[in-house]
Amino acid sequence: MREQIAPFHTEFTIKEISLDLKKTRDAAFKILHPRTVPGFFRLNSTNAILEFLLQGTPEIKEHYLDSKKDVDRQLKAACEQFIQQQSKIFVEPLEDFMAKVTALKTMVNQGGPKYSLSQQPWAQPVKINDLVSSTYKTIKTKLPGTLRSMSLYLANKDTEFILFKPVRSNIQQVFQKIHMLLKEEFSSEDLQIIACPSMEQVNLLLSMSK
Repeated sequence: MREQIAPFHTEFTIKEISLDLKKTRDAAFKILHPRTVPGFFRLNSTNAILEFLLQGTPEIKEHYLDSKKDVDRQLKAACEQFIQQQSKIFVEPLEDFMAKVTALKTMVNQGGPKYSLSQQPWAQPVKINDLVSSTYKTIKTKLPGTLRSMSLYLANKDTEFILFKPVRSNIQQVFQKIHMLLKEEFSSEDLQIIACPSMEQVNLLLSMSK
């Protein structure tokens, strides 16, 4: 959309004029207040009628609307939503797992009992193997469809690359955190059971988006 409107050297900013009736409303309320009625005919600063005539005039305000900036804002919001949505589709299970680990570490830091991650029912090597393998399979099966849809609707390789780059980066970061955690918390025997895809495998899988 941005590329389509770029060739048109048109002024996208328009001016709108509106009336601000706030002062008029406030002055009218003062006239209607029972306490002001006895002072209607007093020529002083407390006379509600004089105040209405002098200060209750509606104000004219000008508003400038830039349609091009509005389009840019909406495009940015749509792109951010797409990035979050796709990242969630691909690696949400791993992010949920890392959130549990973070919560566990926070409890320890706050004086809770020490823990061994490998002893947690939800962090058994076999279960982590299921988690990482299913996540890897999800990326492998759903990534081609996402890229085809982007190619269909965007039809611009540069735009497709720029838009998907944050998604690819999010996936890589999640797997990097998983690798660091596994190395810190599990034995070499457990790591063989977990069989987490290497960063080389992940990067190779994501290379189709370049």
